[in-house]
Order: sequence, then structure tokens, then C-alpha cells
Amino acid sequence: MESAWDRLLELVEQLATDPALPLDAAAEGRLAGYAHEAVADRHIDTELHVPDVTRWLAGLVTAHRALRDTHPEVDTDTELGNLLRIVTRWLHPARPR
Repeated sequence: MESAWDRLLELVEQLATDPALPLDAAAEGRLAGYAHEAVADRHIDTELHVPDVTRWLAGLVTAHRALRDTHPEVDTDTELGNLLRIVTRWLHPARPR
């Protein structure tokens, strides 16, 4: 069974790579649901608030779509990897150093 974290990243990837998918209230609702579960499972830093996470994920997806349009010379797989790395590093709880 996939974790909420896995489903969240999968949805971010789908929304980022398919501009035909609407980034609407329903999509944001799915992002919020997965984020809520991932916070409960401690895959997302518990100091972050789900509405903020949802809003920023939607913003990052929107930015990724715009970058793909304005920088077609950049490899799409590389750009997707960058997006997912940014999301992962931002949302995961801080690790002790």
C-alpha cells in the first residue's frame, strides 16, 4: 500500500507534467488530503500547516508549468527531478546533523 507521502508526490508529478490537468479546487483538495495524512504519518514536518502546504504545492506546480513553457531548452526530466527534490527537502522533517 502506498503511503500518503507517495500519493502526494505522485499527484504533484502528474499535475506538474500534464498541463491539461486542472489545478483547481478538486486538485487542491486531493493535495490537502494527502498532506494531512502525511503530516499525521510524520512524513511531513508537523510544524507545517496543511493549508499552507497545499497553497505552496499548487504554487510550485504553477511555477513548474511556467518554467517548462519559458525554458523549453531545459530537459523536462531534470526539471521534474528538481521540483520533486525541492518539495521533498522542504516538507520532510528536519534531520539532526
